[in-house]
Amino acid sequence: MKIRIISRIGAESRRAFQAAQMQRLGLPFSFVDAVEATDLTDTLCLEAAQTWPGATLPQDIACFHSHRKVWSQIVEDKALGLVLEDDAVLADTIVSALVVIEERHRDWRHVYDLEFTPEPHIIAERPTWQDTRGGLSASRIYRNRVGLAGYVIGPEAAARMLSETRSYRLIDSYLWQRPWLLGQMIEPAQVVQMRFLPDAPETPTFVRSAEPRVFRASSKVRNFALKMEIELRRGVSLLQAAGKSKRREPEIDWQRFSGQGALG
Repeated sequence: MKIRIISRIGAESRRAFQAAQMQRLGLPFSFVDAVEATDLTDTLCLEAAQTWPGATLPQDIACFHSHRKVWSQIVEDKALGLVLEDDAVLADTIVSALVVIEERHRDWRHVYDLEFTPEPHIIAERPTWQDTRGGLSASRIYRNRVGLAGYVIGPEAAARMLSETRSYRLIDSYLWQRPWLLGQMIEPAQVVQMRFLPDAPETPTFVRSAEPRVFRASSKVRNFALKMEIELRRGVSLLQAAGKSKRREPEIDWQRFSGQGALG
């Protein structure tokens, strides 16, 4: 399984952190140069804002294009791939977890969320599978609004996502809500963003960086229609989850992340 880390070219401290982390874990990887928000013109950003409700920021659009860039590479690989963002911290069990995922992968619609976020998901009460050797499990995700810092996706699912994202979408929310996608929450979580580590400086759980350029759909009617489309899909997911799921945070073993250094 190839590992690709989305990273800005100038983010030297983050690249150094990831290189050291991967060397410690014995994992080969490659950086994928992220699309830069500063390179996006106002015209492109305004065009993107017409396809998603609410405020659209250049960094969200850049993130969208960066993940699409990786999906194209996974399609070319014709194999499962691990996608990481450059502030992802990995558990010391990640190597064995990736082995189990490859062994258990049977359905191309399964995309595996390895990331802990302190945002409740709606997760199936009964796991799709459990691996007794490492205490790892995968459970259907019915709703997850945030988080693409660490996930495993196959070429078929990546190709489907590419075909469905020819226009801009808020990508972390959009991916996990695809009606055909059977998202799987890997627990205990194997990835966490640096800012969510227990010893990280106290900051708001989810904070958007200051951005002077904010774009919105030109038509209020169109914006309303886009919101209704999203709510309809969420409603379908909730109906599917009724009676067989719980709203909770993903499980995580913080001891598996002990001793991690901080990003500079």
